[in-house]
Amino acid sequence: MYAFSSAARDLTRAYYNPDINFEYSKFALINIPVVSDPGATGANFIEFNKLYQASGSPYDDATVDDANVHFAQTLQNYALNFENFILTDDDFDNTIYSSDAEKILFKWLHHLGAFEVKTANSQQVVSGYSRAIEVEDTTNTGNAYSRVVKYIGNIDVSNDKNYQGNTYNEIFVNVPSSVGYTPEILFKSTNYNTTATSYNANLNGGIINGRSGQTHPDAFLNLDALADNNSGEITMNPADLYNYGIEWNSTVYSKIANDPRLNNFLDYSKRGGDFRFNAILVYYDLYSKSNIANKSTNLYGILILDNFKDDPNTTGWSIPELSKYKPNDVTGLNGNAFALKLNVKFNSSLDNVGVEMNINDYSTFSMDIFLDTTTALENAAKLLVDAGNSYAAIAQRVAELENLIAYSTSTDFSTRIASLETAIENASLNYASSTSILDMITSVNTRLNQMISGVIPTEIQYNTNVLSAGNGMKIDKSNPSMIKIVNDNNGYTLNSIFNYDFTSSTSSSLIAPSNPFILNDTASTGLITRIRPFDNLIRINTNTGTMYGDLNIYLDDSINTWKNGQTIKFSFKDQLPNLGTYKINIYTDKNKGYVLKASIDVTNILSQKPYFELICIDEINKTFELEIIR
Repeated sequence: MYAFSSAARDLTRAYYNPDINFEYSKFALINIPVVSDPGATGANFIEFNKLYQASGSPYDDATVDDANVHFAQTLQNYALNFENFILTDDDFDNTIYSSDAEKILFKWLHHLGAFEVKTANSQQVVSGYSRAIEVEDTTNTGNAYSRVVKYIGNIDVSNDKNYQGNTYNEIFVNVPSSVGYTPEILFKSTNYNTTATSYNANLNGGIINGRSGQTHPDAFLNLDALADNNSGEITMNPADLYNYGIEWNSTVYSKIANDPRLNNFLDYSKRGGDFRFNAILVYYDLYSKSNIANKSTNLYGILILDNFKDDPNTTGWSIPELSKYKPNDVTGLNGNAFALKLNVKFNSSLDNVGVEMNINDYSTFSMDIFLDTTTALENAAKLLVDAGNSYAAIAQRVAELENLIAYSTSTDFSTRIASLETAIENASLNYASSTSILDMITSVNTRLNQMISGVIPTEIQYNTNVLSAGNGMKIDKSNPSMIKIVNDNNGYTLNSIFNYDFTSSTSSSLIAPSNPFILNDTASTGLITRIRPFDNLIRINTNTGTMYGDLNIYLDDSINTWKNGQTIKFSFKDQLPNLGTYKINIYTDKNKGYVLKASIDVTNILSQKPYFELICIDEINKTFELEIIR
């Protein structure tokens, strides 16, 4: 684990001040992206050479062929050094409870090319608040991005213990099987605890703050300070500020606040799907016992679950990931859960002061025992319920017997027995002789002959009104003697497509050969249509104008939801101009404010009258494949 200096400072404050309380409170599961080869480019790839040495040259990540070294080197020489600058600044306010560790971590990831946010819209954040959100996941070439922060949750169990003279704090990170990723995580922008707008990495001769004249004990690491730019500065300029931290207040989230079925982040995460993670952010709360409102949630540190290894899908390096599966109600697949225990050891020895991680077997209060105890309690509760049900059934039977005895006498029983004897004797008389049996056979034979000759009708009538047609089928009742079920799917469903002003979210006139789409209006106007069951064919007529923006097509799925294998076909009936830097974008998932699902640019368009298909391959997570025919 990499812990921040501010966490150790807050621990000391809580130790010496009885009014201050320090407790581990929250965690976030993150997925650190792939580290690209030195010199390679691409969004959402970690590129260490985007940082600069104090001398002005880019950080040299080609000397040592080990991403683990560069990860530790840049985190120490940039992020931890940046924090140390703030903590030792003469205008640093020692009385406030919030720390800058989280802002520094995300700023470091942003500079490495791994983390990017945008402004959240009104469907994501409650009105009156200004928050940010990570950009959408995409696999577009040159713009590939995968969300870094996957899941946020609470640390509900912690335990202090002493063992062989050492003090440990056990922290339990529990991810239940019922949850998936947290769908939309908001980020809050706050100021750094300083009035400075930048720090000069050359202040100490290019060495990290407070380590001048020292040598790093690890032969692969050095003490050279790193900066944001070739001027050797770590900038905090308000005009170019990157100061984001996770928003932990669930009432700010629009989806939670406006849905009465959602009460907290746990409920919200049940709306997400499967995800992968390879690191954990651990947070703590620091607050005043006499004034609970004076409270802050700060980042303690980042726990990396494994070392960087050669990535099997690229020429770079990646941290092996753990996969979190959510139970699938459609396929019946089971999900999985994670119960992770962190043991933080505090050693007050004067010659070895520090914080380290220990995973051990001797703890008497472990998550394994906790889960076993919970299972035993659940089984005991089930046995108690079963015993109660059995007791209730026995009590009911006893009551029925009591009622029977209370309202029945021996005379009643004698009368019923005599009636049964009479019935048995009468039945015996019917079969007492062969003549009686022959008479019954003769009667049955007569009735069968009457049915064969039509005297007794054998027709069966049925009510056809209970039959109704489903999608793509119709019921033909034109012949009164039969019913036909006919396929009503003629191969293509021709969609009507309209002009759509995406700046005001309003649709207008129908697109037709006599009313083509005006290409000159692409900066503010796109196309919109509603998806329908079975094959859809969208025919688009355009004029011969010039494009001044991307051509955006919106597929409204608010009434008819997507199904696996469902296909939308797009046919441009008129020749498009050369796209240049513009694209043809396809958006759907209206309930989330329309999400970009596919793009076609000038490098993969095959004709000036393009024809392509959008195929749904995952109806739950709204995943699509694009097939370009021409």
